[in-house]
Amino acid sequence: MKSLFLRVEGKYPIHILPEPWVLYEKLYGSKRGLFFMDGEEWLTNRRIMNKHLLLDDPDKWLEEPLKMTITSFINELNNKIDSKTAHITPNLESDLYKLSTNAVIAVLMGSSSKVQKSMHFNELLCKFSDTVKGIFETTTALFGLPVNICQKLNLLVWKDFKECVDESLILAHKLINEMLDHRNQSDGLIKKLSDENITDENIIRIAADFVMAAGDTTSYTTLWTMHLLSTHREVTDEILHTNGTYVKNVIRESMRLYPVAPFLTRILPKDSFIGPYKLQQGVPLIASIYTSGRDEKYFSRANEFFPYRWDRNDGRRSSLANHEPFASLPFVMGARSCIGKKKGMMQMTEFIKQVVHNFHIHPSEESNKVKAVTSGVLVPDRPLKLALFQGK
Repeated sequence: MKSLFLRVEGKYPIHILPEPWVLYEKLYGSKRGLFFMDGEEWLTNRRIMNKHLLLDDPDKWLEEPLKMTITSFINELNNKIDSKTAHITPNLESDLYKLSTNAVIAVLMGSSSKVQKSMHFNELLCKFSDTVKGIFETTTALFGLPVNICQKLNLLVWKDFKECVDESLILAHKLINEMLDHRNQSDGLIKKLSDENITDENIIRIAADFVMAAGDTTSYTTLWTMHLLSTHREVTDEILHTNGTYVKNVIRESMRLYPVAPFLTRILPKDSFIGPYKLQQGVPLIASIYTSGRDEKYFSRANEFFPYRWDRNDGRRSSLANHEPFASLPFVMGARSCIGKKKGMMQMTEFIKQVVHNFHIHPSEESNKVKAVTSGVLVPDRPLKLALFQGK
């Protein structure tokens, strides 16, 4: 796995794109952000994004907007819960989607933004969150279908997808244009990209994709983590007793068991050897990190939830003979690794920390029946409901 991303991906790594998105761009000329860029255009913009999101200690400016957004979400949740009665979370998936969208918007605006969150702005934000989730759902519905035929026949499954994409791009442009109008009173990512002399058009492309990409990845990773915590009370106790420092191990272990993007892809830029096999330029490679993450060859007791396996200083780790970190790469690695990995880890760490400090998480009656299914992204096969009680 490591050699795939560090040795053979080349200067301009190319990955496999979702077929519906490729067709949409071909038909309607919609220029997209980093995820859809290739070659020198990708490298130029990626280096700028690396500078602000990965290299220049982004924790300093990311922490406040993320913490404020999550605290607001937790406060709203607290207001819904009676101190003696469980709160069943019927719309947890949608709620986490909205949280992820709000968190990225906060990062784009920054903690000192003067953008007024008017009722109009909030309405746009809610609609945008719903359409981003709609994109994921309609893309999933097209998974495995002949997309070209669906489009030519104008089938409902294609029309639903197109409508969601159309609306999301319109809303993204409105939201980001409003932020651009106030960029000089902001310290967020929009301001930082503008200071790099990136055109407003490219800022809109990059920022819109940044929001859309965060929707399903952070929300479903958070969802799976809460599911695991609901059935492992001893892990939530450990989070409390370590003052939250254990949370990163919990999230790493959750991503090993339930990697939201279970397949990592690359297209070979030149003839290459993968092990004993010679593969030709242009061959698509697909690696299943869901499979490798649950392989006993790489992780002892691979199907069990042991966050301490990620802590080198934990004595319990000695009982787990096999531990190969490169067999679990939820953020990928190499030049085209996830640009939002630091922001994503900060967001999920802060959220889980606050949830555990405010609530007891209990499984619902259906929790033991939940299974993971994939159609591009790893999701529960049924609505995942949890019971929350107030108090540590």
